[in-house]
Amino acid sequence: MQSSIFELATAMSQFATPANLLLIFVAGLIGTVVGALPGLGPSAGIALMMPLTFGMDPISGLSLLTGVYMGTMYGGRLTAILINTPGDAPAIITALEGYPMMQKGQGGLALGISAISSFVGGVFGLLMLIFFAPIIAEYAIFLGPPEYFMLMLLGLSMIIVLAGADPLKALIVTLFGVLLSTIGSDYVSGNSRFVVAPELIEGIDFVAVIIGLFGIGEVLVNIEERIRLNMGKPKFSLSEFIPGVSVLRKITMPTLRGSVIGTGIGVLPGAGATIATFITYIVEQKVSKRPDEFGKGAMEGLAAPEAANNAAVPGSLIPLLTLGIPGSGGTAIMLGALIMFGLNPGPMLMIQSADIVWGAIAGLVIANVFLLGSNILLIPLFVNALRLIQRHLSAIVVAFCLVGAFAINYGTFDIWIAAVFGIVGYLMKKANYPAGPFILALVLTPLAENYLRQSIMIGQGSWSIFWAKPLTAVFTSLVLLVVVFGLLRAPILSAICRRKTNRS
Repeated sequence: MQSSIFELATAMSQFATPANLLLIFVAGLIGTVVGALPGLGPSAGIALMMPLTFGMDPISGLSLLTGVYMGTMYGGRLTAILINTPGDAPAIITALEGYPMMQKGQGGLALGISAISSFVGGVFGLLMLIFFAPIIAEYAIFLGPPEYFMLMLLGLSMIIVLAGADPLKALIVTLFGVLLSTIGSDYVSGNSRFVVAPELIEGIDFVAVIIGLFGIGEVLVNIEERIRLNMGKPKFSLSEFIPGVSVLRKITMPTLRGSVIGTGIGVLPGAGATIATFITYIVEQKVSKRPDEFGKGAMEGLAAPEAANNAAVPGSLIPLLTLGIPGSGGTAIMLGALIMFGLNPGPMLMIQSADIVWGAIAGLVIANVFLLGSNILLIPLFVNALRLIQRHLSAIVVAFCLVGAFAINYGTFDIWIAAVFGIVGYLMKKANYPAGPFILALVLTPLAENYLRQSIMIGQGSWSIFWAKPLTAVFTSLVLLVVVFGLLRAPILSAICRRKTNRS
């Protein structure tokens, strides 16, 4: 524990330069704006900002991406509360309770509650990241290729849990992601697979896929459905954003419960903030003495999921930094960023690149503090800016996507990749196919294939290597349990979603 505090303090002293502080502040604001835009979220925000990190040192680049990641968690609640339009999936629960408060004339209070709860959740998740990530990394160095393959398989099997009421669609997009990940040169033999153009020798660029899938795809859907924000003319004074003592006392325990649940679920590979907010909301409704108020503007129902939402961000970074396994769609893109910076995600990351890891964590701590202030003081500015750019919003997003795709390799091929996957994203959205499983499969499959090859060579062709050791057998059993749980859970989640829809 003392070592963690010393490492963080050292990173803080080295990182806290005016240039880095300005970078974190701007990243948080950009993430807030991206999170507030309907249809965009953490994955899109990180993907769009990734080209800007080219040429940066790893600490500054990762801090920019984590700042945007945290900012999107804050920003998703703005349009959810003000106009009942969630900026991203985790903000769906925020809209269920925040918008009724807005209708009752408590919109400013709802924004203040969500900002404070988000801050507390982020702090709790960061404390867990600071103190427990090194411990996990210390024991993770004993894991070998068989254990890592089963961990990757565990991450892929978590897709069934994310599938909700339709695991078949999740399975289809997962297999599609697996297929795309095999394009390029083989890890072991070097043979080319499905290479129809010279640019595909190294595979399809992950960033171009994400930019098209989330950015262009969402724009196409919004244009077809003629989505138009009615921002109105909100006029809030600063006092309306700051909850009083009685309100703070009322939301204290829900915020703490949400922080614990959000961090715990964020650690699970493939879970993320969306699952954390839904589970937290259900738990809070069960423990509440006034469950009939939920869906009508319950402060506890707003505070707990908002805390879980932000606690899941640093929580999802724990398996990423210690095991090399993404905890969410956003951290799946972060995994690509780590590789892009020449780092080796896994248990040796915090040993071989400790200065970079702790520098990024320091940036995340600073971003959380900045975001609390900016989201209370600058909310009127965010709302007015969204209203001003509403008419040109689609054109701005598409232009940003195309420029970002071009900046990857300074060629037109990645622009075509982004355009193609923009159409794919549009079709997936129209047919209600989830994008999260596709992202996780696209990222985890190459790593899983590499560890599978190593394991088979170590076991000299024997598949018993995956259950010969006790730890490997435990991981294999966990994979089977997750698959069975996901298949049993799908009908239950479907019933819950139908009940929530009927209530709203």
